[in-house]
Amino acid sequence: MTAPLPVLGFREWVIARDGLVSSIRGEPWPTAVAEASCEAGHPAPADDCRCGIYAIEGWPRLGDDRLYEEAAAPMRLLAQALLGGVVLAGIAALLAMDQPLVARGSWLPAFVIGVAMAIGLAGVVAADLAIMRPAYVLGAVLLSGRVLRYENGVLRAEQARIACLVRPIGVRRRLAASLAHRLGVPVFHWYERERALRYLSEHGDPWARAAADAR
Repeated sequence: MTAPLPVLGFREWVIARDGLVSSIRGEPWPTAVAEASCEAGHPAPADDCRCGIYAIEGWPRLGDDRLYEEAAAPMRLLAQALLGGVVLAGIAALLAMDQPLVARGSWLPAFVIGVAMAIGLAGVVAADLAIMRPAYVLGAVLLSGRVLRYENGVLRAEQARIACLVRPIGVRRRLAASLAHRLGVPVFHWYERERALRYLSEHGDPWARAAADAR
């Protein structure tokens, strides 16, 4: 169907060096506005094709399996917590082993143990940093033109405009603010759901309301 008013949707992007890119297809989003195209040459989105700009109709929840990065977020956060615990336990073990050696003047064994533990902990920190990449950000989009909906609440649209960004858990505030400033849109934090939805209600309609208005 063709929606007469913008349809409100939500999606995610991976944060790359030059800005936002699609989390699945890797297509860049250099500005807040995007228009779908298809390699097959037909207008997008088409009923019998997978082309179009994707979004989901509801506010993303942690671990939402319709979003690639958000689906992995719980396991990523758990892994980060476990690795952080390993680092703290390693530091405590290092102090517990080295202090008696230093007190007895056994500097060489203390040095060897310290170096070995430092190398091990550096590896754990490196693994922790690797899990944090690639950073991603959520956001709301206003969908226009032809908009299609799947039964699971996934939308495919002809055109989209980013209405705001939403900083998920684990993404630095400064990074999210910088991206929002570059795009010229506001940024909300993951816990500001009601505030964000009040703002978005002035710019687009949920799918159900837009579909009813179109009828």
